[in-house]
Amino acid sequence: MTSTLIGTNLNERVYEELRARVLSRRHPPEAKISLHELAAELGVSRSPVHHALTRLVSQGLLTVRPRRGYYVTPVTAQAVAEGYDVRLALELLACERAIGRLEDDALQEFGALLQRTAAAISHEEWDSANAAFHEYQIDLAGNALLSGFYRELSVNLMMQVIRAGHVEGHENLVTEHRRIVEAFTAGDAHAAEAAIRTHIETGRRIALDAIERAGGVL
Repeated sequence: MTSTLIGTNLNERVYEELRARVLSRRHPPEAKISLHELAAELGVSRSPVHHALTRLVSQGLLTVRPRRGYYVTPVTAQAVAEGYDVRLALELLACERAIGRLEDDALQEFGALLQRTAAAISHEEWDSANAAFHEYQIDLAGNALLSGFYRELSVNLMMQVIRAGHVEGHENLVTEHRRIVEAFTAGDAHAAEAAIRTHIETGRRIALDAIERAGGVL
């Protein structure tokens, strides 16, 4: 384990390791995360572990309880519903700022990212391709603060917990991506807004159904 974390950016490597553990539910909901035990297990000092845990707290994946430590934040229906409300607001704002103002090369790149999602068949490939597609969709607005905030949305990470290796409704999701790209290409604000709303509601439904099947928490 120690050898896998050797590198010039130890903070980032430790963060990626701990993030993967939380997303894969190696540490289950409400589990306590020990900074000291993790540092010993990974063969690193406490500093990069503390850095990683703090970052995971900011992303909503962990919760700090005063004088008790770090705990894995459970994924609940309320957290997902609220997260998707925020995501919808950000995507609609980005659309409003970008639609009808895009150069051909930007639209071509958007189309290429659509094809990447269409080609993604494994869980890992889908998460990467889907994230790249939607982050670029936001980036088209040309607002760095908006882009940064979108990338830190906990609901996007929650979906990786919820999917747990399965991409439900994959064909529908790609079809919805295509409708978004087509609307942006046509400069049709109404069609783009409708496509974004439909896509967000699909994601919300998939998430809430999975949480219900799991007994209300993941």
